[in-house]
Amino acid sequence: MVSKRGTLTNLKRNPSGKEEYDSALEREYMVELERNPAVKTWTKKHGIKIPYKFFGITRHYWPDFMVEYKDGSKEIHETKGLPLLLWLSTKLKGQTAEEFCKAKGWKYKMITKGSQAFYGKV
Repeated sequence: MVSKRGTLTNLKRNPSGKEEYDSALEREYMVELERNPAVKTWTKKHGIKIPYKFFGITRHYWPDFMVEYKDGSKEIHETKGLPLLLWLSTKLKGQTAEEFCKAKGWKYKMITKGSQAFYGKV
């Protein structure tokens, strides 16, 4: 997987109006969030840091996105492509994030491929 970094600007559903991305998948997903009429706001600058254990050592996980919907619900979204999906640390982060979200009444979603990449010619 090739890492593609950059900045999207002129964002309407993002509080700062611009956001940096760390991969093509993140960039594509940011565009999807902008186009989703159910999304009220989304950001990568949410300040959420979730502790988890990795081989007995406490580490911290910073999820990719906090998404708030117009119905008031909130979700944490993480974008991951191969081979990162297969890593043990990815699994542990996901399990810990699910517990974290459940305790707050939120949902956790792992985004592995955007609809444009799945249905289109990317």
